Amino acid sequence: MSEKATTQNAALKYDLHDKPPVPQWIVLAIQHVFAMFGATILVPILVNAQAGEEVLTIPVTLVCAGIGTLIYIVCTKAGSPVFLGSSFAFIAPVAAAYTRGGKGGAFTGIMVVGIIYIIVALIVKLVGKRWIDRVLPPVVIGPMIMIIGLGLASSAVGQIGIASGTDINWKGVIVALATFVITALVMVLAKGFLKIIPFLIGIIGGYIVAVLLGLVDFTPVLEAGFFSVPHFQFPGVTYTPNLGVALTIAPIAIVTMAEHIGDHTALGAIIGKDLLHKPGLDRTLLGDGLATFVAGLLGGPANTTYGENTSVVGMTRVASVWVTGTAGIFAIILGFLGKFTALVQTIPNPVLGGVSLLLYGFIAVNGLKVLIQNQTNFNKNKNIIVASTMLVLGLGGAALTFGTGNVSLTFSGMSLAAIVGVVLNLFLPEEREPIIEEIGYEEEEDAQGGADDDGDSAEGGDEEVEIPFTAGDARDLPNVFEMNHPIITHKLRVLRDKKTGTKEFREVVEEVCVYMCYRALEDAELNEVEIETPITKMVTGELDENRYAFVPILRAGMGMLGGLTQVIPNAKIGHIGMYRDEKNGNKPVNYFFKVPSDIEHRTVILLDPMLATGGSAVDAIDMLKEKGVKSIKFLCVIAAPEGLKVVTEAHPDVPIYCGAIDDHLNEKAYIVPGLGDAGDRIYGTK
Repeated sequence: MSEKATTQNAALKYDLHDKPPVPQWIVLAIQHVFAMFGATILVPILVNAQAGEEVLTIPVTLVCAGIGTLIYIVCTKAGSPVFLGSSFAFIAPVAAAYTRGGKGGAFTGIMVVGIIYIIVALIVKLVGKRWIDRVLPPVVIGPMIMIIGLGLASSAVGQIGIASGTDINWKGVIVALATFVITALVMVLAKGFLKIIPFLIGIIGGYIVAVLLGLVDFTPVLEAGFFSVPHFQFPGVTYTPNLGVALTIAPIAIVTMAEHIGDHTALGAIIGKDLLHKPGLDRTLLGDGLATFVAGLLGGPANTTYGENTSVVGMTRVASVWVTGTAGIFAIILGFLGKFTALVQTIPNPVLGGVSLLLYGFIAVNGLKVLIQNQTNFNKNKNIIVASTMLVLGLGGAALTFGTGNVSLTFSGMSLAAIVGVVLNLFLPEEREPIIEEIGYEEEEDAQGGADDDGDSAEGGDEEVEIPFTAGDARDLPNVFEMNHPIITHKLRVLRDKKTGTKEFREVVEEVCVYMCYRALEDAELNEVEIETPITKMVTGELDENRYAFVPILRAGMGMLGGLTQVIPNAKIGHIGMYRDEKNGNKPVNYFFKVPSDIEHRTVILLDPMLATGGSAVDAIDMLKEKGVKSIKFLCVIAAPEGLKVVTEAHPDVPIYCGAIDDHLNEKAYIVPGLGDAGDRIYGTK
């Protein structure tokens, strides 16, 4: 976890189960409601615009958001300060399902999505979540999110009134432009809470302009009662369930589950807790799934975790579940205020078009950010095939129908793209790549007459030049933390000096690792315990040492162990044995693997003094994940940029802590300037 997250956690005003004073409690809850309000009310409005008829209503949507939040709190045992609102991912699919199967298709589909969440939560509970990363990598999730945003682009243009072949209403265009400009300026210039609610402010500003231009009819507000019961929908009462059409919505759960994991990871970073570990992904998925099922049961949209409310928690430093629960109750109350919801329904289309112009593009760009932040390599043809196929199918109007008449099942657009993307990613083989000993150099035969992967001599081929990956590039990688501390630099000077003897070298490695352990465990959770000082009793924090395991990669990693066990003496110890086969392209060879039997329940600190090519580290992390380990951190004294790139591409979820990032690898895959062979210097074998 980053320094920023740790600082935020230390400065939390109210933690999960704290009750703020009543006035502040109410104000904070209202902030959460306002944060979600603009986005949540847009979902039913935009679904109805897509469908051409009323499918969802704002009162039911607000009530479902509130009920869903309370369900989530119960399922997670009040272990996560999340507010659930309406999901943009389902705007087009729900509208399409309604067009093909009426309310039965739309609401049954939402309930099916909830059931999928519940099933996945059960699987995660039984076997862990690693399989999700395999099924839903960034190369699938990124294009899927882009399709959601870009697929709705024509709707925004139509609401503004500038679609090809339409007569332009200049009043509408002015309103849309005003809405767009206000929203954009708030996103760019606003500070504090205002920056979190740009869409809500944009809607309010555009609405005022629309009123001044005479585009708002207040008749529905005058006719509405102050209190009214929302028009709930019930299966078998107001509609007949339609499972065939509903299944076309189901694949969108792929995207929202990935967003669910991302939102909980971000929120956990803000409050300094691993929410995927406690309360656990199984419980958070269960809460989201049950909330979505109930929403479909009542005639509301699918629920989702809200980035806006994550921002509210970060801004206010208030992670109290009492606050988010109260916000849920306020949302329910709003759903029963007839005049209020009638006022919201008078928002004219140009206002919606102006805000949607940004909103839909914002969604699409978020998909692009997923690809960039996870450094998806589009030099690999497999990734190009997966992403391009998904985009063409999702945006090209593709559809596949199975069966006929009332027994047919159609997958189209986003649903078809999601299924095809997952299948292609799982079953397309990885392309073979040459082993490059040094970035920027052509492969050459070694002194013994080495050969390339195809068994042919590497001489005579076309020269391929790669752009070097530098130490500066490595420092920009997510989840890479360089110590960059004067004391560490001083200690590394001793280690780098070839005159340093074995005894001093070994002792200094342990000293450096003590500092690194402190840095790597900045996000450690503490249990509250009561002690008595010489002065008085107090409640303080105690580290649960049984949560940790140290796993050195033999043999050099053993030299780091002494430093870490000084910090956490009761941590369990595992061992992974590897060596580099210099006659076979320096490939790592595994010869020993022994870890604690309950390793999957521990945070594992993987140890290797030198991160050079990254091959050993990737293999070691693979083996730990195969054992079910969910939390891994990698510690090394010196790292090469090439190795950091390899490890972060293979395991972007594993943070790497290193004493220093050196310049490059030489033709023998040694780190330059480096400190020589760490194992030989620790044990005096050379």
